[in-house]
Amino acid sequence: MTDHPKTITVAELAEFDLFKDDSREALAWLAGRFEVRFVDAGVTFMQSGQPARDFIVLLDGEIHFHSDGDRYGSVFVLLPGAAGGVLPFSRMSVYRGTGIAVKPSRVLWMDSSNLRELVYRAPCLAEKLVIRMIDRVRDTEQRSERANKMLALGKLSAGLAHELNNPASAIVRSSARLREFLALRRQHGIALRGEVAPPEAQAMMMRFSEAIAEAARRERPIDDLERADRTNELADWLDAHQLPAEVASALSEAGIEPAQIERIAPLVSHDLLFHSLHILASDFEEANLTREIEEASHRIADLIKAVKSYSYMDQAPTSAVDVEAGIEVTLRMFQHKLKHDVQISRDYAANLPNIRANGGEINQIWTNLIDNAIDAMCDAPTKILTIRTCKEAAHVLVEIEDSGTGIPPEAHGRIFDAFFTTKQVGQGTGLGLDIVHRIVRNHHGTISFKSSPGRTVFQVRLPIGGPTLQQPAQDQDSA
Repeated sequence: MTDHPKTITVAELAEFDLFKDDSREALAWLAGRFEVRFVDAGVTFMQSGQPARDFIVLLDGEIHFHSDGDRYGSVFVLLPGAAGGVLPFSRMSVYRGTGIAVKPSRVLWMDSSNLRELVYRAPCLAEKLVIRMIDRVRDTEQRSERANKMLALGKLSAGLAHELNNPASAIVRSSARLREFLALRRQHGIALRGEVAPPEAQAMMMRFSEAIAEAARRERPIDDLERADRTNELADWLDAHQLPAEVASALSEAGIEPAQIERIAPLVSHDLLFHSLHILASDFEEANLTREIEEASHRIADLIKAVKSYSYMDQAPTSAVDVEAGIEVTLRMFQHKLKHDVQISRDYAANLPNIRANGGEINQIWTNLIDNAIDAMCDAPTKILTIRTCKEAAHVLVEIEDSGTGIPPEAHGRIFDAFFTTKQVGQGTGLGLDIVHRIVRNHHGTISFKSSPGRTVFQVRLPIGGPTLQQPAQDQDSA
């Protein structure tokens, strides 16, 4: 910004729509308070953390304001004729963002200490500025809502990707192996050259095939040591009779023993038996791989169902919400983090009533509280996540407790403040509990906490009947 501010005349002010409805006396007062300042492109006009004392009107050029803590690149753009900075009735004390001129700009500047008098001197301008501030608050809320959703998605996306990757990889791996065994089966089928076994041998082969199909459907009935002994015994017998020892594992898994094969051997040619055993072993492997693909597919379908349940897709914004079901599906979303020695203790109420609420937002509450609880226990010797529910008068009470290190006493008064975090730099945005507090407040519930080393518990109370016309109570107990 240049060091040579200039004044502006009443006539020049009157040319702008922002000032045209006020009297000449009002414009004269404004002209006496405004300075014309020049800002070169690329210059920082307002700095995050500095005292907020600038009321500005952009005469020409363009200024972009970047909000603090905005991970998604949102920018407020100030264009010619628009007002920015501190507006009348604003309670902003320090800037929570940075303003940068993206073009050479000419700015009307006034110290914000004049705004109280401006309201009386230039009432038409004041009305326009109040409307501008309302629009700015509404825009900020909309951006914040989008950021909240993205933040909740961000907390779950890594874990969900991990959970989906396992069954998806299993499907890819099993499909590739299935293709190999199908090709092997086809190869040995062709090698038979149409040779047909006699009826008695066919009946025995059919029993082998049925045993294989049954074995592929059931859990393994014997331990690994016994299975290895059977496989080695069958492999030795097959090798001694110049039959394929590599099929021993699959056949012994199906319960086929050397004595059974020995009874069929005299009824067929050596080549027919050789290729038939390969085909039977391929059938067993194909059945197992098909089962693995089916189980992995069900796992993916269950995860998709859980995501839909978590986000309340295809449901009205406000509906009957099963709180405990929401907590359970949230825990499922965090399965990747809960695997690290975290014990879950559930103390659910019997017949807990549903509440009227926005299910997707309610699940954001559990997402942030559970995520914080897990992180708080990362260095704890014993990691116990305890979740309790109960009906309390006209409310549902949910308690989420962790056995972590606790919240420092000096942080108790700021724990729900936006951008405040006790986590290391880069590990938290400071928005999680602010989001929780606002969602609870919007549902006319309350949230409180108690914390000491080894125990932190957050209590969320939500009205069963949903938000009412009464003002939401706000509670911030940090005893």
